Amino acid sequence: MGAEDWATLLRELDQKVTPARCAVLEVVASTDAHLSADEIVSRVADLVPDVHRATVFRTLERLVELGLVAHVHLPHGATTYHLRQPGERMHLHVLCRACGDVFDVDPALLDDVADALASSLGFRLAADHAALSGVCAVCASGSAGDVDVEREL
Repeated sequence: MGAEDWATLLRELDQKVTPARCAVLEVVASTDAHLSADEIVSRVADLVPDVHRATVFRTLERLVELGLVAHVHLPHGATTYHLRQPGERMHLHVLCRACGDVFDVDPALLDDVADALASSLGFRLAADHAALSGVCAVCASGSAGDVDVEREL
């Protein structure tokens, strides 16, 4: 999607169309990576140099509220952001403690856990805002697989 597509989408949501909003959406949509706010600020500055850092942070908050962007809190790291596709069920994130890669996984993996928490405690699990951590297959098969995951947690 280009800038005009983002402008159309924002108008459809009865939102102001600003250079900052369009630039943030363009940056987040340009990658499959989970970007920190600082990375987004840097990339937005390449597109629209006069957008203030605080504006990017406020824009991210608003785009999350609108459901256009999702965020995840990583242990010992910054919150990261990624584009949320319309109608997409929120996915879970797993973080490799050895290499730092973040992977998207099907939220159905925790359905049984969510059901158990709901029935025993009345607790509604919202696991899409935090990453589960462990060691990915690549790191587990190499010398990085020697990372003491229990100690790290």
